[in-house]
Order: sequence, then C-alpha cells, then structure tokens
Amino acid sequence: MEPDTDIEGEVGPLDETAVEQIRDEFTALDGLVIEAGFDSLLDPTKLVVRLDDGIGDADSCRFDVRWYQTGYYNFHHTDEQDVNFRFDYHPKPDAPNKHFHNPPDASSEHPQRSCITVTDPGRLHVLYILSGGVHTRRTRLHN
Repeated sequence: MEPDTDIEGEVGPLDETAVEQIRDEFTALDGLVIEAGFDSLLDPTKLVVRLDDGIGDADSCRFDVRWYQTGYYNFHHTDEQDVNFRFDYHPKPDAPNKHFHNPPDASSEHPQRSCITVTDPGRLHVLYILSGGVHTRRTRLHN
C-alpha cells in the first residue's frame, strides 16, 4: 500500500524545506546513503532515500518520507525482502494521530501509538528511525 492512501483528513501540502532538511540529515550518515532526493523535481510528493544496508537480513532498504506544512509526516520503510513499516503523524480515526504500522506489511489495521514524540523535521526523527526504534520493533516481531 502506498502510504498516502492511508492518510485520512487534511494534511496540507508537502513542506519542501523540511524535507530538504531531512534529506540533509540522512546524507550526513556517511557511507550509508546511496541516494536521497525528491521523486520529482517539478512536482515533488516525497523524499526517496536509498540505504546501502538494511535491517536484519536485508542488504539494502528505502525510506519514502513525506513532511507536510501542517507538521504531519510519514516515514515509510521497505526493503528487498518486502518488509514494510511506517511511522505516521496524521489524522486517523480509531488510532492515535502519531502511530506506527508494524512490519512485515505495515497494515493499516490496528496501528500502535508511535514512540516518536518530537514534531520538528530534524535529526531526532532520522536517527531514531535508523537506530533503536526500528531495531527494537523488528527484534520483538521476530523473537
């Protein structure tokens, strides 16, 4: 499922400045990021980040990142083993606005409250997602 098909309610337009800041944080992860850029230069809808490593047995992965001018966001992970999960912040009936869609398929049903509490588009999101938060959730899922 494309992450934006799950967004309910008005999230507003993409915040290109915030997404550029997030791109800069990803690219600061020396040697890990293969590429990071907008999906379109003329009408960008997301930042696409490809990493030269993955979680668990994955050799690589991709993050699709959307950050909206309203402060809502979507961080979607996928890899060549078809493991998907998402950290989202947007209106969603019957779920907390800040929520997590579990691996392996990031199902829209029964999202959990997200452990990410900050609301600025900076280093805390990128580093948390790439470190303990993702690893901890994958470990719990597979043990």
